[in-house]
Amino acid sequence: MRPIVRKERPHPGAQLRFADTDGMRLTCFATNNTRAPIAELELRHRQQAGPRTATGLRNLPLQDAT
Repeated sequence: MRPIVRKERPHPGAQLRFADTDGMRLTCFATNNTRAPIAELELRHRQQAGPRTATGLRNLPLQDAT
């Protein structure tokens, strides 16, 4: 397994978390892919994050099902 950690500046207006040190945010993921370059793995990881953030109970079509 190969953990990949990236230090990045949060987007403007983002609320900082208590773990964000010096105004930078750490993001990490783990992979077992040893052949692809790190930049390619990171790009694939960041592209998959978009659909995951669009999920959640408030985004489901049945709001009155409770």
